[in-house]
Amino acid sequence: MTRRKRNHLSREMIVSEAVEMLKEGTLAALTLRGLAKRLGVGPMSLYTHYPSRDALLSGVADHVFALFEVPDMRGTWQDYVRDWLWATYRLFDRFPVAPKVIRWDDHVCSAWLKTWFPIATVLKEQGLDGDRLAFALDWFSNAAMGFIQAHMDAGPARRPSALAFLSELDADHQRLAVELWSNFRNLETSEALDFGFGQLIQGLETLVAAAKQDAVSPKLVARG
Repeated sequence: MTRRKRNHLSREMIVSEAVEMLKEGTLAALTLRGLAKRLGVGPMSLYTHYPSRDALLSGVADHVFALFEVPDMRGTWQDYVRDWLWATYRLFDRFPVAPKVIRWDDHVCSAWLKTWFPIATVLKEQGLDGDRLAFALDWFSNAAMGFIQAHMDAGPARRPSALAFLSELDADHQRLAVELWSNFRNLETSEALDFGFGQLIQGLETLVAAAKQDAVSPKLVARG
């Protein structure tokens, strides 16, 4: 392998190759030593730009989430949340490695927080705070990320070839599977995503409405 001179190595080259490594494998497989080998340099050459693996992963996250299309604050808060969800899907679709660098070693990266905090701000403006805000964000984030990732991964499972073990089912279930898989190919991803995003927004509306109701009619505390 031809070795690059250290001064020919740039942060952009390092991040680009790190993204390629993440496309091919897991987050744990991305190491400075392995990355240096792919770049044809010695490991010490990377330390000039990224002194640690954490710094490298932060650099990758900064690169990926800098491309997030920040929605305009227009219309209702529900419109903003929907636009945010679509922007997140487009980013994940363009960079499937994005979910991998949201967190590592139980730390959440700052690039993702900057992307995610506008949702927290919007919900806070709707009257959610404290435990209610934390609950809403935890539920929304887990549900939204899981839903988006599931749709990104669903393509191969919708193909007829996914029924490789069809013969192991009884006759009724075989017929049902064939019927379903013949229709799965007609599904429009955009329609399914928009429907799911609508359900997520309805969930937030329920939490916001409950908070406003409690603000108007606080629960009575029984006195001894």
